[in-house]
Amino acid sequence: MAKIKSFATKLKSCIKTNRRSCADLYDDPTKVEFVDYITCPVHGIRMRQMKSTYITSYLLMSVAEFEEKYPNFQRDTTARSENIKKGINEIDPETGLTKYELGQQKARETLATPDENGETGYDKKGKKTKATHLSTVDENGRNGYQRQAHGRVTTVLENGLTVEENAHLKRRETLNTTMVSGCGRASKVSKKCLKPILDYLNDHKIPHYFDTHEFGINDSVSKNRYSFDLTIKKYNIAIEYQSNAYHSNPAWDDEKWNNWKPCFGEKSAEEVLAYDYNKARALYRMHRVPTYYVWEDTVKEDVEGILCLLKTAHTKYLLQLAGEILTE
Repeated sequence: MAKIKSFATKLKSCIKTNRRSCADLYDDPTKVEFVDYITCPVHGIRMRQMKSTYITSYLLMSVAEFEEKYPNFQRDTTARSENIKKGINEIDPETGLTKYELGQQKARETLATPDENGETGYDKKGKKTKATHLSTVDENGRNGYQRQAHGRVTTVLENGLTVEENAHLKRRETLNTTMVSGCGRASKVSKKCLKPILDYLNDHKIPHYFDTHEFGINDSVSKNRYSFDLTIKKYNIAIEYQSNAYHSNPAWDDEKWNNWKPCFGEKSAEEVLAYDYNKARALYRMHRVPTYYVWEDTVKEDVEGILCLLKTAHTKYLLQLAGEILTE
């Protein structure tokens, strides 16, 4: 009863706000339905756009359920759509960008600006998304990440392959032609953790594969496609950032090891570690490049060790280069 009363109060407030903010849609007789406004088929209120949040919060159904119940309902007005198209394509005389591009640029700048605690909007969005996925557990005990992973391996597309199989197929095609995976962006956490190494590479102009251009291989033994977080082929170094969310750490105690589960999938700690080790073996077998790990629990020590190795290799190269120049 309390929930019903609470929803009634919420709905009443929504209708009151709507009448105030959209007064012109009710008072102006020249306004035309579906051109200037649409009418909610349930509550009868007028609006310029029916958002997904309105459907879930005030009609108490999912968007899919609404579209099934009202298949031909137009959720946006013609006038609003035209105004948006006109507005976003308008050119700003100072920058030469469209209003849409300016808006996107401003949004990126705002999200990238740290607050008083050093957190950016991207950081906050990432934390919120992670918390939401981890807290929404279904009847099978799967959180949001695990449900996504389950959907990727069970949803079959028109070509008869699952979403996951199609993704691997596309990546293999890319790898066969470029040897670069192009499989996405490095996480903000890995960028932060590997920053000392990346700064050294950039300062000394040492070529490397990272972020949107990760180095990748097609392993003929396991038939798997592997990509590596940071690869420096010049000095035969591959680096993998091992977060606790996705990778099991052999240094953990028995209790943590036995209770650990990855965010994606349902593999055990042993299975995940075996996959990571096989991935490293494949890279060494095919390119003689060893893999060095940066574990989340020991980031500082691991990065310092790898950076020392990198500096030694680069110094050795410079000395060899200097020797060749002197002997010429």
